[in-house]
Amino acid sequence: MLPNDEIDALIEKRGILKGLNSTLGITAFVMIAGFILYTVILGEAASEQFLGLKGWIESTLGWYYVLVMFLAFAVCIYAMFSRTGSIRLGRDDDRPEFSNFAWFSMLFGCGTGAGMLFFSMSEPMIHFASGWSGGNPFLSAEVKAAVATFFEAKQAALAAGLMPGDEGFPVPNDLVAEAAAGGLTLTIFHWGFVAWGMYAIVGLSLAYFAFRKGLPLSMRSSLYPLIGDKIYGPIGHTVDILAVFGTIFGIATTLGLGVEQISAGLISLGVLEAKSQTVTVISIALITIIATLSATSGVAKGIKILSQLNTWICIVILAYFLMASNGNYLIASTLTALGDTIANNLSMSLWTARSPEERTWQGGWTIFYWGWWIAWAAFVGMFIARISRGRTIREFVLGVIFIPCAVALVWFGVIGSAGIYESIYGADMTIYNTAVNNWDYAGTLYSAFDVMTPGVAAVIAKIAALVVVVIFFVTSADSGTLVLGRLLSFGRRPPVQQRILWGMALGAVTLMILLLGGNQALKALQAASIAGALPFTFVLLGMMVGLVKSLRKDGEKVIDNEEHIKKMIEREVADLS
Repeated sequence: MLPNDEIDALIEKRGILKGLNSTLGITAFVMIAGFILYTVILGEAASEQFLGLKGWIESTLGWYYVLVMFLAFAVCIYAMFSRTGSIRLGRDDDRPEFSNFAWFSMLFGCGTGAGMLFFSMSEPMIHFASGWSGGNPFLSAEVKAAVATFFEAKQAALAAGLMPGDEGFPVPNDLVAEAAAGGLTLTIFHWGFVAWGMYAIVGLSLAYFAFRKGLPLSMRSSLYPLIGDKIYGPIGHTVDILAVFGTIFGIATTLGLGVEQISAGLISLGVLEAKSQTVTVISIALITIIATLSATSGVAKGIKILSQLNTWICIVILAYFLMASNGNYLIASTLTALGDTIANNLSMSLWTARSPEERTWQGGWTIFYWGWWIAWAAFVGMFIARISRGRTIREFVLGVIFIPCAVALVWFGVIGSAGIYESIYGADMTIYNTAVNNWDYAGTLYSAFDVMTPGVAAVIAKIAALVVVVIFFVTSADSGTLVLGRLLSFGRRPPVQQRILWGMALGAVTLMILLLGGNQALKALQAASIAGALPFTFVLLGMMVGLVKSLRKDGEKVIDNEEHIKKMIEREVADLS
């Protein structure tokens, strides 16, 4: 193993200035501080500007986001099924560091797990029954009208004292069943193949160039086939800083959603009467502190342990819904959604809004998600790369795209179908009203517990869901802190002080926007996430070209002293940071 001074000499030999790490860190910190100051001074005006920029992107560049996401997925599929699929992310004799269970758990804990819980029941319900901006664009007008008519009739019947099974109580027809299937399919599309394709392309590129070619585990390394040693100059610095901003906005959005769900859970349990700024501050502060402490313990301890714990709790939650609702209906709906997803994924991936109403809907849903995934891609992709050394490209793509899509299918298929079933066949309209009429994303899941198992069982289920929420948001912030440190340390293990600094910065950005953004705070966070993703898309396109180009010439060395650089990378990996 090389001493530290020899490693530093090797880095400097590649044209990296001695003060690069501190310069990058200071530059990024100043820019973020400037953003916070701007938000503080302008308050709600800043939120309105973010929302205005988001609206412009949705109306003008929605097609571009659709194209970028599809291309990322297509390149991953090419890498998986071509002869390059057998290439190992590392030396030919390297093997994975983590077991499959630990690997999958960390993928979700630091990927989409938090959002999947937040939207688990509300999104399928909304795509099934909401008529906002025309409603689900993949359902016919006849189907949408049938759903609206059914629920109007059901509410009238319940108001008249009728119960399911009574004469005169409405019975759903085949069109309502078609809408239910369509709501699940659209939800799974948003969280499935294309979404994880964005994470996979970044993770694959970083892992390939770091562990196969010996370049630093840094975003700029993915552009080496295109610009060579210029990655060590201003272009490379710009790429890493764009990744930092995308990471901060993406995690800030997630933490904002986390506060919503924590507050909703506490209100549902009777701990709080209503949402408050005090709860927002305490929630963000606690999550930030726990995540920062976890980040200082490294991947093998903090994130791995928390992620595996959450996986088991999520399995218990799925079992709860299968037992508390109609298990046969849930399983049948999930299988139907599987077939519909396979049949329709390509057309849905390329669907682009044409009318103003369609653009409003797509901007509020699909483009928001695509911007969110792109903003998250830098930090999730780097984290996935960090935990995937030793796997083949085929194994990597299968694990990062297809396995998560299968999990999303089961998760939304079971929980989403439970909400739909209770809304259609139950004698209670609470779930329907909470999701469709009130658009209470966070509260829908908690209301379902009260509907299906009122009493002690509901309380236990709510507490379990709250635990999952907190752990998911801790692991997201935790991994984000580690990745920010690596981005600004040129792929090297960030010191503890730097992890603490960026952990606090994540919490500060989130708090500033939530507290000073007024009633539009969460929407402003989402808007900032979409806007922040736009410049990073150009890096992604270059990354795809560079990866394909390099895969075709895998035997080619891309740097001098490759064996020494590989030893340096192995030293960093050995730190399990």
